Amino acid sequence: MDGPIKEKVDKAEKLVKNSIWMFTAEGFSKVVALITQVFAARFLGGEGYGIFSFAFAATGAFIVFIDTGLGTYLTREVSRHPEKAAVYLHNVFSLKWKLSLIIVLVLAMALSTASMEHESSFSAAAIGLALMANGYTEMYLAVFRAYERMKIVSILLVAQRILFFVLGLAVLLWGGDVVLFSCAFLFVALIIFVITQRQMTVGQDPSKKVRDRKLAREIFRGSLPICGLILFTYIYFRIDAVLIFFLRGKLETGWYSSAFKLIETLGWLIASIRFGVFPVLSKTFKEGNDHYQKIWKETVRYMFLVSIPVSIGMILLAPRILGLLYGASFEIAGPVLKIMALGFPLLCMNDLASYLLLSQNKTQSVLRIAGGAAVINVLLNLFLIPKWGMTGAAWAATLTQGLVFSAYYLKVREICGKTGMFALLWRPLLASGAMALLLVGWDSLPLVPAVLLSVGIYFAGLMTLGTFNEFDRLVFSRILNR
Repeated sequence: MDGPIKEKVDKAEKLVKNSIWMFTAEGFSKVVALITQVFAARFLGGEGYGIFSFAFAATGAFIVFIDTGLGTYLTREVSRHPEKAAVYLHNVFSLKWKLSLIIVLVLAMALSTASMEHESSFSAAAIGLALMANGYTEMYLAVFRAYERMKIVSILLVAQRILFFVLGLAVLLWGGDVVLFSCAFLFVALIIFVITQRQMTVGQDPSKKVRDRKLAREIFRGSLPICGLILFTYIYFRIDAVLIFFLRGKLETGWYSSAFKLIETLGWLIASIRFGVFPVLSKTFKEGNDHYQKIWKETVRYMFLVSIPVSIGMILLAPRILGLLYGASFEIAGPVLKIMALGFPLLCMNDLASYLLLSQNKTQSVLRIAGGAAVINVLLNLFLIPKWGMTGAAWAATLTQGLVFSAYYLKVREICGKTGMFALLWRPLLASGAMALLLVGWDSLPLVPAVLLSVGIYFAGLMTLGTFNEFDRLVFSRILNR
């Protein structure tokens, strides 16, 4: 193997290994998180689970302001300047402490003035504090991602999910209510923060922890647009649960959240591909590497290979999936899951496209798209939820994803040219079609065997269509051999 080809394979191998680490960790941790949510829904009931879901959605909007995009900014800048990691991290934390004090006061005022039951208020307070702790943990994880140390990120993510599952389940079995369940989430968040902090401080040189006000202002200005992006994305992704809570009540919020949680879990799982790619794209921008377009196209290809069969499978199996996981009373959310699944590939692509543009310092473009999407989504929800409830909210989410995809696609073409979407789509679509024929024609098959058999048929279809090339096989064989 000559030099250029070996270098290319080595880079691809590292990228795939990082993605596999994150994909495996996200897969395991999200499955554990989903199981935790399932137990919560079954033990707390529709209303209790609705309160828990509302608390996440409502307090998360405040916590965005503490992060201000600092995690994404850290990953991008440290990947380009790894020697400055300690300085960047120290100044980021000095910013977060000031922002945290302000947000805690604002959140306390909001919870005290809102006309909610004590159960809802206390749950929101506990979850808000937990999300703040997670925000501090995320700063350390952002530096680990910049170093492409995905193994330690993966271990910490899995550890947090397992701890909350064990403690949360113990609380539920003991007969605890939604408030105690939320406090368990806070306790686990604090433990993981301490563990992550100790992992980061091992081997660090204290002399490099210099407070630099000029750098702090630079970090704040550089991350503020990313904060706007995260806030706007958060609004058009989560505001529906808050509006359903106030317009339709706790029970419908619980039903809607059961479908949303599945989409969110799978979305974050597939986003692990983006976690592995973002530092590479950021470095490529710095180096002016002509492989940039190639990395993007290959990432899109794998994104389609994963997201399309997931989307079709959920559309065909929605009520059965909800019934199996949450119980028969949650099957009413089947139409919601079908509508959301329709836009699932767009959700995955939008997440990837936003980070590609961020890696190219196109923050303002992403900010404008996300801001427009947030406004449109709120208007759609205000119009659709009073008439059609949670089904209207699902359509608002899917339509918003379609509009966002159109805007991102035009911007990505300016950087990467024509991606050749059809050439990347037809194989997973045909293989998914074969999978769909099985699910429709053999609907009496139990859910778990149906899913496993569908996965086998899908991959057999991909192999028959010659989806994977020699380069794919070379990279994966080297990883497996190691």
